[in-house]
Amino acid sequence: MTHPGDAVPRRYGFVMEQTLGHVTHYKNLRSVIDDVPAVSATWHLLTFPPRGTLETLPLLRSNWSLRAGLRARRTLATADAPRRYDALFFHTQVTALLSAGLMRRVPSVVSLDATPINYDSVGIHYGHHPSRKPVEALKTALNRRSLHAARALVVWCDWARRSLIDDYGIDASRITVISPGVDFKVWPHPSTRPGKQAGQPVRILFVGGDFERKGGEVLLRAFNAGLRESCELHLVTKAPIEEVPGIHVYRNIGPNSEQLLHLYRTADLFVLPTLGDCFSVACIEALACGLPVITCPVGGIPELLQDGEAGFLVPPGDVRALGAAIAALAGDESRRRGMGAKGRALAEQRFDNTVNARRILGIMQSLAREGSVDRPVGTLNERAGQPPRS
Repeated sequence: MTHPGDAVPRRYGFVMEQTLGHVTHYKNLRSVIDDVPAVSATWHLLTFPPRGTLETLPLLRSNWSLRAGLRARRTLATADAPRRYDALFFHTQVTALLSAGLMRRVPSVVSLDATPINYDSVGIHYGHHPSRKPVEALKTALNRRSLHAARALVVWCDWARRSLIDDYGIDASRITVISPGVDFKVWPHPSTRPGKQAGQPVRILFVGGDFERKGGEVLLRAFNAGLRESCELHLVTKAPIEEVPGIHVYRNIGPNSEQLLHLYRTADLFVLPTLGDCFSVACIEALACGLPVITCPVGGIPELLQDGEAGFLVPPGDVRALGAAIAALAGDESRRRGMGAKGRALAEQRFDNTVNARRILGIMQSLAREGSVDRPVGTLNERAGQPPRS
């Protein structure tokens, strides 16, 4: 992690999108990086609501990519980024959309959970609809320009890595797969889960602010079709779901909060039958807590777990298949515990926040030492502690 040339703290700027699971990713990343003495980090947070008169104009108000790219560019110009930072980190790619010129002057990493083309494949469930052809053509050109300007790219999953290579022509040697992680000092170990008494209902946990997209309605239908007698449902969501006997609803719960940790600790089973997702931080949290996970093979989620190992993958929208998977685990505590143990081991191997954040810092430190002069970056994967993937 350290290097003779790093005696003076490196100055890094982090430009972080603050929507959906990216808020949790930012908090986790910052919890590690702010404690590294060799790093002086400045965090620029880009929240979703429009700011200022310019961002309320029709073209910008309805287009988060352009709005985020413009705000990041203005923020970094105000911060005098070329003088102030040794390296920049952009998450996600929307924050880098209009900063290609700056990225050629300051060594930069672009981090993303999914490429724009990845997102288009699941976008209908996010309420995303393509803009007019000229706007889409402009966005594609800007994305290509910014992605090629980055010295290195970090992706959450191989689904996004393949898209960068196949759809955007990025050299594979510049891409490193580093998934988001959890803080194992904070998230409860499976051994802390209270034992179940005979006759107690199985507690199903669902965590998804966007209830419909995350498959909440599908879960309710499966629950009401034969699971009420043996299970109870605990829903963490922003949606106005009515509480009735057997269904508990929790709103306004923040990432890594004590209440959220308690819900994971006391659950028996995690279910997220998502219809459209790029990746899932919530599923990673469930694996870390030793909960068997039932979810759907959409976006990059199939890379989180194998069907039948740490949980089940069921077809999105299939109420009957979802109900059968829940019933199979609800009635078999030994199987739940076995799957949960495999999930915890998987999380420790792949999703340790401290390890993964330090791998990102390793890439940034390599770039900072190389400086702003263009040079080959084919060894970045090795410097990050991971061999290149073909």
